[in-house]
Amino acid sequence: MTEQRKVVVPSPENSETPLADAQSWVTPNRLFFVRNHFDVPHIDVDDWRLTVAGCVRRELSFDYEQLKAFPQRSVFSTVECAGNGRSFLAEKVAGVQWGAGAVGHAEWSGVPLKFLIQEAGLNDETREIVFTAADVGTEHDHPAPMHFARSMPVDKALHADTLLALRMNGEPLDPLHGFPVRLLVPGWYGVASVKWLTRIEASAEAFHGYFQSVKYTVGRWTGRGHADESIGAMPVKSEIVRPRDGESVGVGTTRIFGLAWAGEEAVEAVEVSTDGGESWRRAEIVGPRAPYSWVAWEYLWEVVTPGDHRLLSRAISENGQVQPIRHDPLRGGYLITFSRPTTVRVDPSRRSHALAGDAAALNQAMRDMAEERSRFRLDVEMEFAHGAGI
Repeated sequence: MTEQRKVVVPSPENSETPLADAQSWVTPNRLFFVRNHFDVPHIDVDDWRLTVAGCVRRELSFDYEQLKAFPQRSVFSTVECAGNGRSFLAEKVAGVQWGAGAVGHAEWSGVPLKFLIQEAGLNDETREIVFTAADVGTEHDHPAPMHFARSMPVDKALHADTLLALRMNGEPLDPLHGFPVRLLVPGWYGVASVKWLTRIEASAEAFHGYFQSVKYTVGRWTGRGHADESIGAMPVKSEIVRPRDGESVGVGTTRIFGLAWAGEEAVEAVEVSTDGGESWRRAEIVGPRAPYSWVAWEYLWEVVTPGDHRLLSRAISENGQVQPIRHDPLRGGYLITFSRPTTVRVDPSRRSHALAGDAAALNQAMRDMAEERSRFRLDVEMEFAHGAGI
């Protein structure tokens, strides 16, 4: 049976990457998760324009062919919905009830955003850059039609790896993923990577749009008390992909396989507990490891005790950020990064014979895939970014 995305909400489509079927470092486009707030807009690329305006010296407008003619850059990046894992929270909160699959990893290619901003010229009073999409809709607490829009600080907008993405895994974007152009903010939650872009506006004021200040905010404690802040970079996180929760395994050697990512950082290590968090052991990272990108990892578990076992994983970023064991209630239905337990039953009537050779096979397969991607020629010269390439 051909793998396919798991549809969580049919209209507008919100669907998950089938993580349990993960076979490579890069998620195929057809399996890459979809997060839509409103219906996919119909865009005639011949009429479409991208405007750069606001606090700039020259207001500019670009068509699709002009963007393709700019120098291009390619970045490998994991993109995750900020509400990924919401269905696993002990107390149900509003929003799409995602499982674990609102995440994927791809090669994104396009124009560094800074090229367009520099050509327009920022005025000194510019504080943020606001991005507006073509999709339009309403929310239950916002009945007036609105465009999806988000902002980011100027320094992040001018980062060399922040892209106006035209291609995904070497192919033009399809409508579900933002054709003709979407923003790609590597290391940040997917809400920042606005799809179907139509307008880029330099602003001297902080942006307080609906998806910036009503939705996609989390709480935190400061020296002055509680404060809300808009969601940005992804924290460190890992997932156990196999075995699945509730699965039965045999006595012997069982292979625990998973994925981990750390936002703007690379993953330094992954640890596994097979006793519900009482003790931890280092897993082996296999395949490519780079900033912005998830890694595959595995642990060969020698088990002799029948019965139920509670498996956990936790990732550690290169700067020492450790995945938490519990969800912070101030985060509400977002930033769900806690180590979620996987319970498996060990059946004494069965034997498991996972071998270290399995890791070698996976490692080689992922390296072969990475090598193949590095040779793939786009219709532009590619430049890999800060080790995020291969």
